[in-house]
Amino acid sequence: MMKEWLNIKTLSWALYDFANTIFSMNIVTLYFPLFLIQNIGGSEIHLSFAISVSMAIGAIVSPFFGMFSDMKLRKNIMLSVTTISCVVFTIFIPQSKNIYLILFFFIMANFLYQISLIVYDSLLPSTTTENFYGIVSGFGVALGYLGTFIALIVGKTIVQTPQDNTLIFLPTALLFLLFSIPCFFVKEIKKVELGRIRIKETVKRILSERNLFNYFVGHILYLDAVNTIIAFMAVFLVKIGGFSQEKGEINNFFLFSTMFAVIGGFFWGHFIRKYGAKKGLQLTLLLWTLLLLIVLFPFNKAFFWFLGPLTGIALAGTWSCDRPLLLSLINEGEAGRFFGFYYLTGKISSIIGPLLFGFILSLPIDSEAARYKCSFFSLFLMVTIALYFIKKINDSKKV
Repeated sequence: MMKEWLNIKTLSWALYDFANTIFSMNIVTLYFPLFLIQNIGGSEIHLSFAISVSMAIGAIVSPFFGMFSDMKLRKNIMLSVTTISCVVFTIFIPQSKNIYLILFFFIMANFLYQISLIVYDSLLPSTTTENFYGIVSGFGVALGYLGTFIALIVGKTIVQTPQDNTLIFLPTALLFLLFSIPCFFVKEIKKVELGRIRIKETVKRILSERNLFNYFVGHILYLDAVNTIIAFMAVFLVKIGGFSQEKGEINNFFLFSTMFAVIGGFFWGHFIRKYGAKKGLQLTLLLWTLLLLIVLFPFNKAFFWFLGPLTGIALAGTWSCDRPLLLSLINEGEAGRFFGFYYLTGKISSIIGPLLFGFILSLPIDSEAARYKCSFFSLFLMVTIALYFIKKINDSKKV
């Protein structure tokens, strides 16, 4: 069956997942937070601010960007411009000692990275038939986490001490660019440009169609939790988990967990093919609620090595199921505009989540561990409510 969906287009498309998770892992999740706090003297509130501002800009731009991509046959060109610009700003990050200039470079790099995903995801229908959206999406996620695995190995090789954090930005940017190039040549399958699309019309449709409304409300809530976990994971492992960057424990933990994310990408792709994206997403959210409950209880450092693989599988499930579920709820040729709102809601969640998490961490609670537990409990509530809305979706198609 592999030859039915695996071809030059699907491979080129999936390689962008491989490329962009190199950036996401090494910059957003791991080394920029550590660089900001360990090398520049910043704090969690600076990190929360930078993430939230970049997401806020993306939230404003995303609907217009997505609709424009549907109106013009230029998705691959838009992808190349945003990606190359992101690479440039990433290279600039460690070149300054001014914390505000560094935050500006990161905000621009993360913003450009985020909006590049709009056109990338909306290219999925141009690479394969509807029956294979789920399995190709899962294949992309699997390659993405394989890219994360490579990124961690590169990071472990380059970064030996906190002082080496500055050295990771250039190679990460170049790897992102190199493996993105094949996707720059994936063109849309539609033959003609569409007329002008109004944001108001798309908003009315989301509010009036129950399935789309339930999907987007759930999407906001579970991405709120997931994006916050990604942003604070490295700092949490160092401060609460007792992991040492100098001994390579952070990298080893992410490498180990990423192996399960790669496997998870293939698993979720086949699960969606057989049972549908909605059931896959429900199962993923149940796993997230379990993980967020477990982390509230006291356990020793060794137990993180059990949570890591489950987190990798949950992350793979989130990205594998999310895109095909949305595509199953919309019509052909509408991917750009709805993925614009997909990322708009994602940006809103990425603003609220980190700010709320950072605010709770700043409360005058007795211990830092207690503050982190309160923060994680807020994420547990978000995922639980998200699961309620996703269950209400009536998916007539299995993708």
